Amino acid sequence: MLAAVVIMIVGYVVGRLVEILIKKIAYTTGLDAFFRKTSIGRALLRSGYTAGDFLGLFVKWVIYIAAIFYALLELSYVSPNLAFLYDTSKSVLSYLPYLVSGVIILIIGLIMVDWISDYFKRSYPANDQYAQTLLNFVGDAFRFVLYYMVITIALSVMKVNVTILYIFAQGLAWAVAIGLGVAIGLVLAVPLREPLKRFLEREWVQTEGRRGKEGESSG
Repeated sequence: MLAAVVIMIVGYVVGRLVEILIKKIAYTTGLDAFFRKTSIGRALLRSGYTAGDFLGLFVKWVIYIAAIFYALLELSYVSPNLAFLYDTSKSVLSYLPYLVSGVIILIIGLIMVDWISDYFKRSYPANDQYAQTLLNFVGDAFRFVLYYMVITIALSVMKVNVTILYIFAQGLAWAVAIGLGVAIGLVLAVPLREPLKRFLEREWVQTEGRRGKEGESSG
């Protein structure tokens, strides 16, 4: 029981210190400013949290949970009546690394998706309104697909059954393929519109000319 109490106290102190350290690192390295440029960062700011606040809070509670269940694991040795705590504590402690890994993949993945999508949207001059609108649409669709992939991977790492997500992914793949084909067609429609129009007009004039000559010869 004394070991359990010591574990709880050490876990609380370490959690608080790590939270303070993460907040300072996030502020001094500019991580908070970088987060503000992403969708997840703006969502956190609207909730009243900076990047350092969120990461510090997450790591702190992971340490708290680990300390609590390590303490319960120690208590399971005190009495046979508390033996049921052993299996529960072991299960939670063995799952905790998967949970942390999944959350890390989710956060980093969403940040990278936001950065790639925004870079894609800025890759064309803003003075061409048609191209900019089209790129915004394609960039948002691209963002949605990558969000879906990141969330699926993160849930898989967390040992969550994602079979239903794979089924939806098949339909999503067909939708993306169709949308990409339409987008390519729209992109090519503008530069090819005038040459195609001139080609059709020239073919029509030549056809009419041949018909006129055939009419004169038959007359």
